[in-house]
Amino acid sequence: MSTDKKQKHSKKDKASNDILDLAHLTLKKFRKVSKEVGKLSPAQKVMGGVALAAAGLVYLAARDSDNAPEAPEAEEAPAPVVDHAAPAVPRKHPKRARFAAEE
Repeated sequence: MSTDKKQKHSKKDKASNDILDLAHLTLKKFRKVSKEVGKLSPAQKVMGGVALAAAGLVYLAARDSDNAPEAPEAEEAPAPVVDHAAPAVPRKHPKRARFAAEE
């Protein structure tokens, strides 16, 4: 067992204010990712692109629906009847709201 109490710092922890150092680190990360993508088969690349495009479209649709103006109501509807005897359905992630309206 080592008696050395010094903590070793990884190269990832180093953040420099020099723009050239930051550009160098960014290019290294980009090369890593591009090498991994290069290892994929063409079918995997196509399916990944389709999945990425679908995720983007879903995001845009959700963002547009949140910003859509609400239709004005002609008159107020009566308040819904709430059954207090029915237990509430627990959410899967109690710390995270499922919808933006629940926040």
